[in-house]
Amino acid sequence: MIRSYIRIALRNLWRNKLFSAINIGGLAIGMAISFMLMLYVLFQFSFDQFHKNVNNIYQVVTEDAGVWTTPVPLASTLEKTIPGIKTTSRASYFYAHLLQAGENSIKLTGGYVDPQYLNIFSFPVINGNVKPLNEKNEIVVTTSTAHKLFGDTNPIGQLVKLDAQDPLVVSAVVNDPPANSSIQFDYLCSWSLYAAKEQWIKDNTWGNFGIMTFVLLQPNASIATVQGKVKHVLQDAGNNNINTTLMLHAAKDWKLYNTIKDGKIIGGNIETVRLFLLLALGILLIACVNFMNLSTAQAERRAREVGVRKAIGANRRLLIFQFFGESLILVTLSTVLALLLLWILLPAFNTFANSALKLSKAPLVFWSSLPCLLLVTGLLAGSYPALYLSSFKPIKVLKGGVTKMKGNFLSRQALVVFQFGLAVVLIITTIVIYRQLYFIQHKPIGYDPKGLVDIELEGRLYDGYDAFRNAVIASGGAVEGTIVSNQITNAGSTTWGLKWPGQEAGEDQQSFGVIATAANFASTFSIPVLQGRDFLSTADSMSIMVNETALKAMHLKDPMGQVITYNGQRRTITGVVKDFVWETSYKPATPMIFTYNPDWRGVMTFKLNPALSVKASMDRLEKVYHEMNPDYPFNYTFVDDSYQKKYDNERFLSRAINIFASLAVIISCLGLLGLSVFAAEQRKKEIGIRKVMGAGVQQVMLLLSKEFLKPVLIAILIASPISAYIMNNWLQHYTYRVDIEWWMFGIAGLLAVLIALATVSIQSFRAANMNPVKALRTE
Repeated sequence: MIRSYIRIALRNLWRNKLFSAINIGGLAIGMAISFMLMLYVLFQFSFDQFHKNVNNIYQVVTEDAGVWTTPVPLASTLEKTIPGIKTTSRASYFYAHLLQAGENSIKLTGGYVDPQYLNIFSFPVINGNVKPLNEKNEIVVTTSTAHKLFGDTNPIGQLVKLDAQDPLVVSAVVNDPPANSSIQFDYLCSWSLYAAKEQWIKDNTWGNFGIMTFVLLQPNASIATVQGKVKHVLQDAGNNNINTTLMLHAAKDWKLYNTIKDGKIIGGNIETVRLFLLLALGILLIACVNFMNLSTAQAERRAREVGVRKAIGANRRLLIFQFFGESLILVTLSTVLALLLLWILLPAFNTFANSALKLSKAPLVFWSSLPCLLLVTGLLAGSYPALYLSSFKPIKVLKGGVTKMKGNFLSRQALVVFQFGLAVVLIITTIVIYRQLYFIQHKPIGYDPKGLVDIELEGRLYDGYDAFRNAVIASGGAVEGTIVSNQITNAGSTTWGLKWPGQEAGEDQQSFGVIATAANFASTFSIPVLQGRDFLSTADSMSIMVNETALKAMHLKDPMGQVITYNGQRRTITGVVKDFVWETSYKPATPMIFTYNPDWRGVMTFKLNPALSVKASMDRLEKVYHEMNPDYPFNYTFVDDSYQKKYDNERFLSRAINIFASLAVIISCLGLLGLSVFAAEQRKKEIGIRKVMGAGVQQVMLLLSKEFLKPVLIAILIASPISAYIMNNWLQHYTYRVDIEWWMFGIAGLLAVLIALATVSIQSFRAANMNPVKALRTE
C-alpha cells in the first residue's frame, strides 16, 4: 500500500512538472537558507562553552561603560580580600609580535599572562610542563605555532626569540583555541617578563587602567555576593578619586552580550544573532506557507479522484493516510534537496560571514529539529486534502457538486498576506539598516584619516623612533609624523584623579581618555586646534592638551596656561583641540587629555606625501623601514581602513539582510507564480469566453492580476507598523541614529507591488494570449 502511495505521489509530481518544481524548489531553497542561518546562530551561541568552568569564569570591567581594562594590582587584591574567588589572572592585550626560531621568523599574536591563566581557561597542555609560565623566560605555543616554527621537531626546550630581543624557552604546547573561542592566541608569555619590560607594570599602581583581569569563582560561590564586593573594591583600596565601579562580566556572555552601560548589559552581538534568528524563521515560514498554499491549490484538482476512490471502496482513513503520506514525501524530497544546497553553499557563506561552519559538525539540536520540521510541514500541508477532500460524498463530487471552494481561496489569500507581509518587513529592515550604516560612516569624525598610515614601533624602531621619523620625512614618503601610545582608531587608557583650578568636590572622579604623544600630533592628524597650539618639541614635556568635552567637564573659561595635575605631575595646558571620534561614532565624545610623553609610545603615524601616489610613498617608507629595522617584516595599517573596520559588523549585517531579504522575496514570488498558474488554469474556460466576447489582453491581465494585488496591498498595510516597531527598538541601542521616515515604507511598498505585479504578469500574459477555442474545448 505504501509503495502504491509513493507511486501515485511520483506520478502526480511528473504530471505537474512546473507546479512540482516550484513547490519542492521553493521549499528547498527556503529550508537551505534557514538551515544556514540557524547553523550560524547555533555557532554564535556555542562561543566559549567549551571551557570546563565557563559558568564560573568572569572578566572584571568598569560598570559605567564596560571598559575592559583594569589596574595592575586589582587581581591580587580581589583574590586576597573577596571570599568566593578561587583564583585570578592578569593578561595583557594580545598583539602581533615577531617570533624567531632558527631561520624561521614570523609575526604571531599573543601576550603576557599569569600562570593561573591556563587554570582558569580550558586550553589544555598536550606537551611539556603542565604548569607553565612560572619563570620569566618561558613561552607557551599552540600546536600550529609549534609546527610553523619547528616543523615536526619536538618544540619543548627549543629557543624562541621574542621581538628579536628576549630569548625564551618553549615549556609547553597547547591546542589551538577553537573557532568558537573569544580568546584567540598563537603563544603566551610569562607575566614576570612583562613586568621586567614595562615600568608601569612593575610600578603596580592603581592609576593605570591598561590590563585585563579574569577571575574564577568557587563552584558554590554566590555571584550576587561576590559582585556586591567587587563593585567598590577600587574605593575600598583607598582610590577615592576614581569615579568608577567594577562589575563581573560572565564568560558565557562575552560573545553575545558585550555592550555594557551604567552597570547593565544592554546588548551587543546578540542583536545581530536575534535578527538572523528572526530572518531564519521568517524565510522558513514563507517557504512553508508557499508549500502549503500550492499543495492545497493543487489538491483541488483531485476532488474527482477522491470521488472515484471512495466510489470503488476506499474509506476516509486510507485517504487521509494517503494525502498525509504524499505531503510527507514531498517535504522529505525538499529537505534532502535543502541539505544538498546547504552543503554546496556553506563554503561561500563561511567566506561571507568569516565563520567556520561545517554541516558534519552541526550540533545535535540541529539534526534533532529536522524530523520535527519535516513532520509539522508535511502534516500542515497535507491537512487540507487529507481532512477536507476525504470528507466529500462520492456521488456529489462525481456530479460536479464541489467546484467552488471559497473558504480555501480566502485561506490562500490570507497566506499570501502573511508571506508578503514578512517580505515587506525584511525590505524595510534592509532600508533602515543601510541608512543607519551610511549615516554613521559619513558622520564627521573630527580628523582626516585619508593618507595616514600607522607603523608599529617594534624592534630597533622602538628606541630609534625619532631617527626613523626624520628618515622617512627626508625620503619624501611622508610630510609629517608623530608617535602615539596606541592607534587613534582604538580606545586606549582611561585615568581619574586629575586636579585643575576651580575644581569642585567630587569632580576629581571624572574619567578622562588618555593619549600619550609627541610633537606635531594635531597637525599630523589634521585635528583643528581651537585654542593655543600643537605640541612642538621636547620643550613641551610638561605640557598637556585637552579636547572640547574635557574643557567643558573642567569648567575652564580661559584654559591657556592653566595647570593640571596628572599622575602627580603638574602640566600646563598649551592647546585645546576639537572633539574627534576615539572609540565609535555611536558614543558621545569622550573627555580626553593629550600628554607629551614619548616614553609611552606604541605606533608611529605618518601623513603620506600628497604629491606622490600612495604606492610611491609606501615604497619609500618600506625602504627606510628595512634599512633601519631589518629583522622585522614591513607591516602597516592605513588609518581609514582601521576606522572602517569598526563598522564591519554593521556592514556584514546590512549585506546579509539585503541578500536574505531578496531571497525571501524570491521565494514569495515563486509561490505567487505557482498560484497564478493555478488560477489561470482554473479560469481557463472563463478567460476563453471573455475573449470570445471581445475582452482584450490588457483586460484579461487586469482580471487575473487584481486577485493577487489585493492581498499584497493588505500585507503592506499590516507590515509597515510592525517593521517600524521592530526597527525603532533596534535603533535605540545607538546614541546617534537616523529617523524612520515615511518614504522608507513607500519604497518598500512600491517594490512589493512591482515585484508582485511582475511575477503575476508572467502567467497573466500567457493566459491572456491563449487561443480561446482551445480553452473552450477543455470542458
